[in-house]
Amino acid sequence: MKAICNFIRNKINIRSTFYTIIFLMYSAQWIYAQNLEISHGPYLQYLTSNEVTISWSTSKNTISWVEYYEEDGSNFYQKEREQIFNASDGLKNISLQHSVTLENLKPATKYAYRIYSQEVKEDRSFGKTVATKVYKREPLYFTTQPLKKDQISVVVLSDMHENTEKVGSLLKEAEWDKIDFVLLDGDFVDSFESESDLYGGVLDTCVNIFAQKKPLVIVRGNHETRGIKAHELKKYFHFPEDKYYYTYKIGTTLFIILDSGEDKADSDIEYNGFADFDAYRSVQSKWLSEVVKSDEFKNAEHKIAFMHIPPYDNNRGQEWHGDLEVRSKFVPILNKAGIDLMVSGHTHNFSFQTSKSEENNFPILIADHKTRYNLLIDKTGIKIKGIDMDSKEVLNMFIEKDK
Repeated sequence: MKAICNFIRNKINIRSTFYTIIFLMYSAQWIYAQNLEISHGPYLQYLTSNEVTISWSTSKNTISWVEYYEEDGSNFYQKEREQIFNASDGLKNISLQHSVTLENLKPATKYAYRIYSQEVKEDRSFGKTVATKVYKREPLYFTTQPLKKDQISVVVLSDMHENTEKVGSLLKEAEWDKIDFVLLDGDFVDSFESESDLYGGVLDTCVNIFAQKKPLVIVRGNHETRGIKAHELKKYFHFPEDKYYYTYKIGTTLFIILDSGEDKADSDIEYNGFADFDAYRSVQSKWLSEVVKSDEFKNAEHKIAFMHIPPYDNNRGQEWHGDLEVRSKFVPILNKAGIDLMVSGHTHNFSFQTSKSEENNFPILIADHKTRYNLLIDKTGIKIKGIDMDSKEVLNMFIEKDK
């Protein structure tokens, strides 16, 4: 009887093992057979008078490229178009995330573009190719900035914290034909734990509404420094010179993007020993000192800084460590050089800090998280409108240009 039981038990184990192997084989085939697709994007960044960066992601490892041409009314299929590959050091990059920079473009020129990705299998052979659609539809377009521009229109959103519904509501009646770029002034994620926090949180919504045709400008907030993927943020966005602080020039206006880092001391238990922002801000302040000495800064008609954590707000005397850091390391440089405006967020509450001698020699707009701020910049000054989620105007103010 014991022998019979052992025989039956062995037969069951063999059968279980067999079915497990079959299941794993079919699972592997199913995973391999998943369709190659453009999973996110494309989205534009750093659109100037002569260049733009286009980014997107795919469901499988691919090589990728962009085809483009000056819009002339012709069909995309009329002839071969110029190709620019996602490549480094002479080799085409194989990845899930793709970024191509088009350079030497003509100012104030409309371009048509199409993105492509071709699968690279494990044995390095090529598979299927996917691309954005142009058959029986128009390709995607962007227009480079002119060398001189009388009026610049910027949309600012801050502290969206992965709330796609809020982003959609705030952008639903924006006049896109007049807007030059949209700036996310930090904390567009809660914590960067996975790609879904980034794409599903805000980025896919931006792509669906505007980012295929209008550029997205990124300011890193303190919440983008948190999470297991925080170190990888640069994989998904283009930052000039691969730094989170940089300048961006349109016409005679210079935008200075600063990275305020975390809001608490580096030793705080929330950062689990990974923070080193005091030293980082010191390095950044040296960079800022060089920026304000540059001809680009001196010759700019307007200088506007964006930084997530404001150096001053309504809670004077209740400052956190990050507030005091940016106040001591960045503000003296900007006070001496002179800027027209700083735009921040972080507090989730609107306030406007007027220029104050010996503190901030420039006004500071602190954006709340329920309002879209439209900045209209021209030779007379900066007009600021606040539009809430019901498309109602809640702010209308003007900062006159010093003569």
